[in-house]
Amino acid sequence: MGTVHEHMAQKTKLEIQRCFIDLVHKEGFQNVSVKKIAERACINRGTFYLHYVDKFDCMEKIQNQLLDELQEKIRNIAPSEIFISIQQQKIYTPFMGIYEFVLDNAVTIRAILGNHGDPSFSNKVKDILRNTLVSRLAEYSPILSEKEFNKYFSAFFTSAILGLFQEWLEDYEGKTVQDLAEIHYQILNFIGNISNIVGRKPQLDSK
Repeated sequence: MGTVHEHMAQKTKLEIQRCFIDLVHKEGFQNVSVKKIAERACINRGTFYLHYVDKFDCMEKIQNQLLDELQEKIRNIAPSEIFISIQQQKIYTPFMGIYEFVLDNAVTIRAILGNHGDPSFSNKVKDILRNTLVSRLAEYSPILSEKEFNKYFSAFFTSAILGLFQEWLEDYEGKTVQDLAEIHYQILNFIGNISNIVGRKPQLDSK
């Protein structure tokens, strides 16, 4: 159990992060200054520097915290179980942990991924997806061991997942983890049935 001082320091640190993210979302990272963060958090700049070197350090530490948690969630995913869930027409349970992570950190992730956040963050997320999910998929498909194919598949696969989250974060208020799970399941199910869809005639609107 921490001391009162440690609890107060942690509370101040979280408030600094909250104010920093709010400023990034409203004004853009380039326009954020330590002075603005301190004023928003009702602290002096000296208190800010007790926790962070500068605004870049603050951004990096927030990102690292998010990336570490995301990587931990992804470790629970097994491609073979995903395929089984799709065949059984069920939502893959470990995905729920990722959806909850995105929803719990929606304000922060949206601000950092936004046009005025940090462009490098999306690449860091893609790297985690590439080094975990794509690597595991390679165990089930020899073609992913081909360097050229792997490069383009990874670009497609990681961009698709990140794009799904970004689209959801644009209009996430009032929606639930179950809502995202349903959308994700429908997409995976659709992709899994593309070969059956190709031979069909398009359904014309009867109106």
